[in-house]
Amino acid sequence: MADAVIPASVLRSLADKLYEKRKNAALEVEGVVKQLALAGDHDKISAVINLLTTEFTYSPQANHRKGGLIGLAAVTVGLTSEAAQHLE
Repeated sequence: MADAVIPASVLRSLADKLYEKRKNAALEVEGVVKQLALAGDHDKISAVINLLTTEFTYSPQANHRKGGLIGLAAVTVGLTSEAAQHLE
């Protein structure tokens, strides 16, 4: 489900070895999450968080982990005051 929300090219860029590509991908993730937050679609936001956690931050590859962390930070920035809703 989150794959449909976040384009595949952005997910590839999150796993790139270059910091600049990961940073630009995180900015796109932030924009998507802002739009979802404005629309009130918290199920899709949770799916994005789960995707970043399972596919990226738990990865054995260092660049995937780095991309997952910067992606989760972008999600938090995109949520602004609604971030507490998604913390476990």
